[in-house]
Amino acid sequence: MSLSMTLTTAAMWVSARPIRLALARDDYLETLDPGRRPADPPARLRRSGRVVVSREGGLPVSRYEPAARTAGLELMYLPGGGLVNPLVAEHWWIVERLARATGAAITVVCYPLAPEHRADDTLAVIDAQYERLAARAGTSRLLVAGDSAGGAVAVGLALRAARRPDALVLFSPWLDLALTDPGIARRMPRDPSLRVPGLRAGAEAWVGDRGLDDPVLNPARMELAGLPPTLVFQGGRDIFFDDAVAFARRARAERASVRLVTARAGFHVYVGAFWTPEARAAYALVGAFSRDPERSMT
Repeated sequence: MSLSMTLTTAAMWVSARPIRLALARDDYLETLDPGRRPADPPARLRRSGRVVVSREGGLPVSRYEPAARTAGLELMYLPGGGLVNPLVAEHWWIVERLARATGAAITVVCYPLAPEHRADDTLAVIDAQYERLAARAGTSRLLVAGDSAGGAVAVGLALRAARRPDALVLFSPWLDLALTDPGIARRMPRDPSLRVPGLRAGAEAWVGDRGLDDPVLNPARMELAGLPPTLVFQGGRDIFFDDAVAFARRARAERASVRLVTARAGFHVYVGAFWTPEARAAYALVGAFSRDPERSMT
């Protein structure tokens, strides 16, 4: 573990305390701000490329084209937030580093959230945006990436899309909405941000009557044979760690090409700490993966 990861983790125990305490509450959904909204693209992105923001169904869809762009490479990014919280400023750190690593034009899709909306609303928006991107003139390669809950939604999209993505990148994905792995309780004392009660409440509100075991919504219940080449990044402090291990093992058993990359002391979505060697290594691997997915599987 690097010194910067050690120091960042210590800081996380302080900065993420409000999140941790809120997620520990059984009435977590009642603490959500009804007026919550996604963070706008930062001004620095406009200085390093082109930013276009449109609105679909009242939600922003942001497209960032870096100045040093790889022709024909498109990437759809699905931000996490426990299925109930919108994109935050730190997500733009990830988007910026992905653009530097890959040269891709990145489309960031903000999707309908629970408890105001259900999964069907989310999937309708994401599928429409993906189909539009796949049909965009000049698109030669299309990647999908997501973190946390966005990673869960990304897996489902990759499996049901008419045109399969060329590759999939998952940062600390939430791969079992039911949160049943016994490893969760074992890792929770070391996780500085996530707690089960609030996560479960958000998942239950999102799936509604379809239930947490719905094979369209929960990656733990999906058949994975049709996955494109997939990179999964997971930290050892994250309560989602054991589900990532199980997902990778099951995917390989179903002959899907999945590589799990772990950071032993990494916290949830540790790639957001872009100043750490662990995060820099992750982005370097994503860059190589975007150029040759199959070669990066080993």
